[in-house]
Amino acid sequence: MRGHIRKRGKDSWAVVVELPRDPETGKRRQKWVTVKGTKRDAERVLAETITEIQRGTYVEPACLSVAEYLARWYDACSATVKLNTRARWLRGVRVWSDLLGHVPLGRLTPLDVQYALGRLSQLSDGSRRTYFSVLRSALDQAVKWGLLPRNPAQGARPPARSSREVQVWDEEQAGRFLETARSTRLYALFYTALATGMRLGELLGLTWGDVDLDAGVIQVRRSLATCVDRAGEPHWQEPKTAAGRRRVPIGAEALEVLRQHRRGQLEERLRAGAGWCDYGLVFCNRRGGPLFKSNVDRALAACCRKAGVPRIRFHDLRHTHATLLLRQGVHPKVVSERLGHASVRITLDTYSHVLPDTQEEAVRAMERALAGGRVCNPLAKRARTGRGDR
Repeated sequence: MRGHIRKRGKDSWAVVVELPRDPETGKRRQKWVTVKGTKRDAERVLAETITEIQRGTYVEPACLSVAEYLARWYDACSATVKLNTRARWLRGVRVWSDLLGHVPLGRLTPLDVQYALGRLSQLSDGSRRTYFSVLRSALDQAVKWGLLPRNPAQGARPPARSSREVQVWDEEQAGRFLETARSTRLYALFYTALATGMRLGELLGLTWGDVDLDAGVIQVRRSLATCVDRAGEPHWQEPKTAAGRRRVPIGAEALEVLRQHRRGQLEERLRAGAGWCDYGLVFCNRRGGPLFKSNVDRALAACCRKAGVPRIRFHDLRHTHATLLLRQGVHPKVVSERLGHASVRITLDTYSHVLPDTQEEAVRAMERALAGGRVCNPLAKRARTGRGDR
């Protein structure tokens, strides 16, 4: 079976596959597919189409429903993304299959997508944007595969992203929380989160091999997929960016907290005996296995309630770490490196509002810089001498 590619317009290609002649009439048959993108995209679609036709698995876009396409897209592409992303995709596939699954893929319109978004009004704007992003990504791939001439989701409008001010504690609230959490099993986890600004997945994936108690340094090399909330083998993930693999120095008090936590963990290991799961995790359950996010969240909420501090998410401990550093005058570049941000711009965009006195401090700094100079007003001098402009 042969095929070729023809250029139709800017970033538009026609993929033509030669099919076997009609057995009854003997007439020539061709399969045409329009592809938006580069010539390489068109070559890939040509090869995939020929392979599917030869295997007998090719389905005409007009005969393929949205639900069938989403299932095939997930099966084909989910292996290339991280587990947390895969879980988000799967939730999105289920939602859109319920709402639009009966619609033929080739007949899907922006109006269909917009109407389906309206039926998700009971969800938060953030959840609706997340589900919309999944659908848009899936349909983008359909365009690259030559199943659609354009993406119907591009004509729909998702909920606008509202600016959400991060929720943080001040020094007194953070101290009160830690004092309350001191008697709990997850005290070291909460303390390390506030002391380093590490993400929950990074903390749950931390092993003792990543912690240098002599040098006072934590190496962030991986994270644990927090979407896996059931018993089983832990699933490790690489950091999102190169900046995510980082070295985080810690202070003497944090080191002492980790040393005491280490001693307590060794005692638990002795009690567990042969039932201990030796993953080497710093923060684990009573048998050495990974902690579940839902259990950590419940423990955090209970400590917040008992300490009488505002209830915040675990990720807000990271925000609190950054905010306390910035308010004490630590340079944003240093804070960015501790958090593992890809750019200091992310740090500034996220936390600029937590420094309300920045402009006032700039004014005072300039006044101090100019305090030694003599202020001379030429206009005032002219007024004293009685001379006007000539």
